[in-house]
Amino acid sequence: MDDADSGHAVEISIRFPPFDPNTVIASELPIAREYFSLKENSSVPCSVRIGDETDFHIHRNIIKLSSGLSECREWVTLSNRIPRRVERERKGWFILPSKMHKRSRRLIPFAVIGIIASLAIHAFEPALVNSGWVDGSFAGSVRLGLLDYPVLLLIFLPIFFIPIMMRLFASVWDFRRTRKFRTDLPVDPVFEIGNDDCTAEEISVKIDFPEVRDDWISAQARVEVGLLNPRRPMLLHALGRKDGLQNPPGISTPLSIRQHANSELGTGFGESTPLEGPDAERLFLSPLPVRCNGRSSAVSMDGESVSLELPSGSWPGSEYHPLFAVHWEVIVRIEREENGPLLFVHPLIMKHDGSPCNVHVMPTQSGRSEMADS
Repeated sequence: MDDADSGHAVEISIRFPPFDPNTVIASELPIAREYFSLKENSSVPCSVRIGDETDFHIHRNIIKLSSGLSECREWVTLSNRIPRRVERERKGWFILPSKMHKRSRRLIPFAVIGIIASLAIHAFEPALVNSGWVDGSFAGSVRLGLLDYPVLLLIFLPIFFIPIMMRLFASVWDFRRTRKFRTDLPVDPVFEIGNDDCTAEEISVKIDFPEVRDDWISAQARVEVGLLNPRRPMLLHALGRKDGLQNPPGISTPLSIRQHANSELGTGFGESTPLEGPDAERLFLSPLPVRCNGRSSAVSMDGESVSLELPSGSWPGSEYHPLFAVHWEVIVRIEREENGPLLFVHPLIMKHDGSPCNVHVMPTQSGRSEMADS
């Protein structure tokens, strides 16, 4: 990195994906811009372009400090250690939610369409039967007690409740697993990182497992890089909005559990992970909203070194700023004979040579916990 003179500033342009990016049109969301002054003789951060400005993106540019930007805040970022709050939420052992959550969510649209179709057919039943489009026996009613009920509604109503019951049973099973898991956590593995250059093609990692349990079958590891959610107050300031008023498009109402926990990751962008209180250790890993994975490699439980491929693209090194937080980590997945796989997450401090970073398409991800290992 070069040294800054007193006439330069950092410009951040950001259109960050919401909790479920597939439900919005990125180009319709507002772009937030914020400016920060660079202290004289301080290091100049590298320029970054992740995504295109017409889509979800975050860009960091170094510009001339004009008179209109003389009162902007100073650029201060953390790059030599992991913030404590990030360690609390993205370090240690995690389990994956039941797969029934994902399967039930796929069934809900079909069940809703069935209910709407049955009500519509019942409403226009006389016209449809007279025109011959629908058979009278198919669109008729069934008497139960003193009332008549549409045949189609009686067919689709139980189907409508199937995904709801699946979510209920999955939540109960997850709750039982978390209670058991909290009382019997394995010993944390020990990591030795051979190199910390994020511009390399791979890094050497030695993982020592002090405890290997009988039901552990195999282990794999991968390197992941991504962006943490920008902090809500600074993002609202960059959008020219005030907290407590109507939320800008793409930002949901803040969740009290997140505010109480002073979460580094939660900014009210969407749902909170269920079954977790504000002071409880996180047991379900929340996926990074923007992330890119390297290829998984088999890991020996005897403590041998393994080379892990770094994610593709020109990503910056580790950096934590309220609007621009780049996070690197190693995720170890341990297959078990029962109760699903285990994940162990180890944060990394990766360094960058200061050259411009360019990732053409921002790799967005749903914030649902069952997507953390997808």
